[in-house]
Amino acid sequence: MRLGLYGLPGAGKTYILDRIEGIKALNGSDLLLDIAPKFYQMDEMYKKAVRTELAKSLIKKDDFIMDGHYSFGDKIVFTKEDGELYDVFLYLYIDPIVLKSRMEKSFKNSKYLKFDVEKWQKYEIEKLREYCHEHDKDFYVIDNQDKGYFENIDTIFSFVKAVLKGFSCVDFAKKVANDILSNCDFYNIVLTDGDRTLIREDSSTLIGYKTNIFDGNFYTGFQSFNHHENMIKYIKDLGHIPKVDIRYNNMVLESADFILTSGQMDIWENISKEIGRPVFGGHQMSADTKFFITKYLQMHRRVRAFGDSLNDYFMLKRADEAFLISKPDGTLSSSLKNRDLEGIYIV
Repeated sequence: MRLGLYGLPGAGKTYILDRIEGIKALNGSDLLLDIAPKFYQMDEMYKKAVRTELAKSLIKKDDFIMDGHYSFGDKIVFTKEDGELYDVFLYLYIDPIVLKSRMEKSFKNSKYLKFDVEKWQKYEIEKLREYCHEHDKDFYVIDNQDKGYFENIDTIFSFVKAVLKGFSCVDFAKKVANDILSNCDFYNIVLTDGDRTLIREDSSTLIGYKTNIFDGNFYTGFQSFNHHENMIKYIKDLGHIPKVDIRYNNMVLESADFILTSGQMDIWENISKEIGRPVFGGHQMSADTKFFITKYLQMHRRVRAFGDSLNDYFMLKRADEAFLISKPDGTLSSSLKNRDLEGIYIV
């Protein structure tokens, strides 16, 4: 497995590569200089040729993690060969204020202060995510909403270890899609999100579990993985699953065929039994997983989808017909701010 670790200059990629265990770590800059000692004095055309040569040489190898760059300010350096090289893309997100502070203190990186760091980072995440959606690759944004940076990188190492052992939103999506196709013979399939879509409440909140893991609005497998790990610990400490009252959204309930949820799985398995609808969820159920499930189902079926937040957004945009559930007061989830909702029915 080949892992690409992306992020802006000063994000801390080298710091992670110097300390990671269980997989060979390669320094992309060093390897570029091995090929072309005067790499940084070359013009962009020759730099691209060197990057392409490096990627082509590494695609013959396996089991490593290497740092990479999508762009430097307004210059995109990501190549087709870079995309083909990696099986998994990790993006190290750091709070823009922290990044600016690091750049100010760095002779090497201070030249990037002329760019809008917040927009730059957001742009790279969106473009890499789009690439991975198109090419069926895993993409994970690595963030820490508590501090905006990583004081302790054990969380990153735990996740990378899980990835090396088989954690994959893409593979999970393929499995779910195959399970759905093998259990239905109808052409029109209706997928629905669980929390605040099929039911009015958030299943995690119902049991008293609170988290800021999703505050960055990334909803990738990294957030899903940590969300469920923390929820398992919370329930273990609690000692039991509290009894909860469920209120259904009848419009969704009448239409739904299959439930895709990032919610508390004990509650959702009980709901599944009660209403007779299969449910899929757990550590690997992210916004990207829902997108890929929809994409794979569309190879054989027509898909309608219901959702309420950014965790469902990519599924809704991909679906043949999509319905966005508004809040009781008629407003939409704040996670969808500035998102393109064209083609999605708001109900």
